[in-house]
Amino acid sequence: MRRTHLGARGAGGARTALPSLTPLWGLPWGLPWGLLCALLCAPLCALLCAPAARATPRMSLTAGTPCVGCHFSPNGGGGRTELGWGAMSKVGALTYDQLALAPLHAQESNTLLDGQLSVGFDARLQWARLGGPEYGPTGAVVYPDLTMIPMQLQPYLAVKPTHDLTLYGSFQPGSGLRDGDPLTQVYPGMSAFEAWGMYSLGGDKPYVRVGLFQPTFGVREDDHTILVRGDAANRRAPVIPPNFRELGVEVGYQPRRWLRAEVGVFDVHHLNESLNREGTPQLPGVLRNSNALWPVAAVARVTALPQFTFGGAAAPKAADEFADDFADDFGAPSAPAAPPAPPVTLNAWVGGSAYASGDFLMLNGFAGAGLSGGLSVVAEAMWSKRTIMYRQLNTHFGLKYALRDWAVLGGRVERAQTHSTTTLLDEVAVTWQYVAGVELFVLPYLEVRPEYRLVDNFDHRFGQATVQVHLFY
Repeated sequence: MRRTHLGARGAGGARTALPSLTPLWGLPWGLPWGLLCALLCAPLCALLCAPAARATPRMSLTAGTPCVGCHFSPNGGGGRTELGWGAMSKVGALTYDQLALAPLHAQESNTLLDGQLSVGFDARLQWARLGGPEYGPTGAVVYPDLTMIPMQLQPYLAVKPTHDLTLYGSFQPGSGLRDGDPLTQVYPGMSAFEAWGMYSLGGDKPYVRVGLFQPTFGVREDDHTILVRGDAANRRAPVIPPNFRELGVEVGYQPRRWLRAEVGVFDVHHLNESLNREGTPQLPGVLRNSNALWPVAAVARVTALPQFTFGGAAAPKAADEFADDFADDFGAPSAPAAPPAPPVTLNAWVGGSAYASGDFLMLNGFAGAGLSGGLSVVAEAMWSKRTIMYRQLNTHFGLKYALRDWAVLGGRVERAQTHSTTTLLDEVAVTWQYVAGVELFVLPYLEVRPEYRLVDNFDHRFGQATVQVHLFY
């Protein structure tokens, strides 16, 4: 027996589809006004506004800087190095010197003790409507309430006792904080702690990292709502949750600027919690098949990072002041030379990763390209199997353009598909997600991200305006 994802049911037990719902700015054919306006305004704004001379560091594709240039972690995310902090310390629509806060504007570093100690933090809040519309007892459609979601409150500490050795730690209190247990996390498999030490052999030689951290696979995005690591059948329990970490060892090697590789061996404690959630039903009355894991998991990722440069020729200069080559300037001073046209640089990467243990296998393929002017595109596909009876295929395509160093237009399209088989049912769940928004760095260390989200699955189509607020240092 084969069917699609379970939906709402009527009184007689037959599946009844909820209407296409866009409670905010909806069009009759289901395309929300917010998404339409964003798509139409993006090219217009690109024509009217010149891109920033330097891209925001968080867009490593446009800046041509690897993750480790701005973050202590080689796979990105978390605490920022002095370079990463400094690149964003004065980026904002308003800067602190304009607000008569000169001491904040004049700060030169996030380090203490002659550069040996670095501090930082990330705090993220989101306002959104969790879940989707449902039929109420009277048959009327009921929308979920707008909710403030504390996505992240995480301080970082990094110590560099020597040039080649880095010691790093962070703490992320979880959803149990209100109940007096800050270690209880939102999703199974999340970890409240991160702690590792990394030793670099120097230059183009390998590094070794040991401790509790996230294995290097796929692309590590800063937005926790991206579906590529999620589960279409259970969006509240992603395959790889935010702040997923395991105890292990990893070796990274970049022998050339354009080639990088990482391999590692990790424990499976948090992976087991995520895949084998106790009592989580796959379907009503049917428990999910248990995933047999080895005592350890292996991970490997290879990335090629080609870079291309176009143009950059100097402008031609005439022989005399009057630009007519007749040598009749009569001793007049020569005209200043025209500045050379800056080259256009295209930074790209393409690669793949594998993460495996026992029955579980996750394969990621990814590619990206970015122009030095501020345009970037990223694509990723994730295929995974927990058993031969539970498989997933998720894809993500995102586009961003930096109008200014403090204003970035963005949009993405995602599709998540989960195929599960039991002795009773053959089920396929598919979820599409469309997101359009703007990343606004209102002040240095303060980002506001208004977005419009449209989620479309077999149960409903639900569009809503959301906003994320990100404080960082």
